[in-house]
Amino acid sequence: MSQMLQLDALVMAMACLSTTQTDLGGGLMVPPSLENASSSSCPVSALSGLTTRMQSLTREITSVKEQIGSLQEQLVDLRRTGSSPAVALSTPTAIGSRFLDIDPQLLGGGGAGAGPTTPTNCVKQQHGVVRIRVRSNVEPFFVFCDQKVRGGGWTVVLNRYNGTEDFNRKWADYKIGFGLLNTEFFIGLDKLHQITSSDNYELLVQLQNRRQDLRHALYDHFSIGSESEQYRLNVLGEYQGDAGDALREHTGKKFSTQDRDNDESEQNCAALQSAAFWYAGSCNLSNPFGLYQRRFDRDFEDFKGILWHGFLDGPKGSLQIIRMLIRPRAIS
Repeated sequence: MSQMLQLDALVMAMACLSTTQTDLGGGLMVPPSLENASSSSCPVSALSGLTTRMQSLTREITSVKEQIGSLQEQLVDLRRTGSSPAVALSTPTAIGSRFLDIDPQLLGGGGAGAGPTTPTNCVKQQHGVVRIRVRSNVEPFFVFCDQKVRGGGWTVVLNRYNGTEDFNRKWADYKIGFGLLNTEFFIGLDKLHQITSSDNYELLVQLQNRRQDLRHALYDHFSIGSESEQYRLNVLGEYQGDAGDALREHTGKKFSTQDRDNDESEQNCAALQSAAFWYAGSCNLSNPFGLYQRRFDRDFEDFKGILWHGFLDGPKGSLQIIRMLIRPRAIS
């Protein structure tokens, strides 16, 4: 049976069920919207296959959601090479060719697709990948929204938990971001500046060590500058938590990468530590972008692991999980 005939059968079955306001589970009620449908015209085969078809659609919808993260990574690569997203992504994916045409504007290209309904942040949005637009004159982009932590509304800007993503990268990568939004990633300094300069944001840092001890650091205000300011850590508010006030020593510092030495040390901290960060005069403080150490690997030395001053100081070892999340202060 062709895809169109299958969809016709599905519509007919839905119309049949709609005559009795059938509850399909999860609170989903099908309204009697198709006036010509009647119980006498309902094919048994269509009704019997409805549950199977809906399960299939559910799986395919889940697959589409997973592909969003992959498409976001493709967009990053296209921007890095200067290619046109409209050309490179004009061919629908396998799932897209069956149910939808992938609109390049949905990948963050702006234009008419970025209407006034596009949210400006993660507040009251779904948990997972969401497309936001922080200002009307800024292109929309995808972020990962966390609605499960401390009341929700958080935008995840850094996620590290298994070492699959390489964080020892150069300035160009840290500027635009890297990694898939549903795995390990960094949102990018450009986006981080756009978000934190659009409103008053707070910062939450979640950390876990090898013994699975959980700690957190909460700052009631956080903002970074633009690229012309070398993405300087401009604002860091009051601290609460049990992980240690590890970012305080980095306030007012410019961001450094291995190929852009903006620190206040005589050494190139980013090259020495194999990690980018807002380094100060010392390279041996906090290091959230440090090398990931798997549980049974030999300890990293010389402060090269993922460190947080006050929780895991180094010079050996590495944290197993670190996440950085931001949200507007108004909802806290």
